[in-house]
Amino acid sequence: MSKINTEIIKNRSVALIANLRKLASEFVVYNNKAAQIEGRAELTREYKDSQLADERQGLGTRARTIFDDMYEVLDQMTEAMKTNDSTFDFSDPEFASCIALMSASEKPLPGETILGITEKFLGNRQALLALIEVAKGSNKQTLQERIVDSDVVMAALRDKVEDLDLGFPKTAYLIPDIRSRILRVAKGCGQELTEQEADCGTDYQEIVNLQMRAAMGLLN
Repeated sequence: MSKINTEIIKNRSVALIANLRKLASEFVVYNNKAAQIEGRAELTREYKDSQLADERQGLGTRARTIFDDMYEVLDQMTEAMKTNDSTFDFSDPEFASCIALMSASEKPLPGETILGITEKFLGNRQALLALIEVAKGSNKQTLQERIVDSDVVMAALRDKVEDLDLGFPKTAYLIPDIRSRILRVAKGCGQELTEQEADCGTDYQEIVNLQMRAAMGLLN
């Protein structure tokens, strides 16, 4: 029997977070250099504009490499999720007992019980679908809500990355939202990143502040 591989989802999620960390760092470095250039009163406007253009070009080149890697990782992640979705893996020793428990119950299982069962099979679409077949009442909806729609979530994640790419560095405020989406996808597949794996670096707080300003309509 084939087995699903959710570890690859975690690995790709960690890779995406690492790329966001690089972008956050690039954004802060660029902003600091731009501020230094603008702050030099002895420079003419024309010279400042020339220096800023050089900085933007350098940033664009470095960011392009990062974004290209992100798109490749997104493709790998999408393919892995689709493969998992079509894999019939009922090898978990607790699967049969969960099927038996839910089949024997005439009423929906208590909320804590059904949530505990779903946690065991996150990322295993076929197992969750099999459990839905024998679930009663509200348990069916609870199980259905735990099934990740790979096409939808990955398309939405790619769209956000593309938005970030098209407007970077002005769109850097999108980084926290993209990070949150990555973490949700990983968790929905049964993989929770550690604090260290989910860390976007020391420059991330500046990006969070930028996101707050964007939400308040304070960005130019």
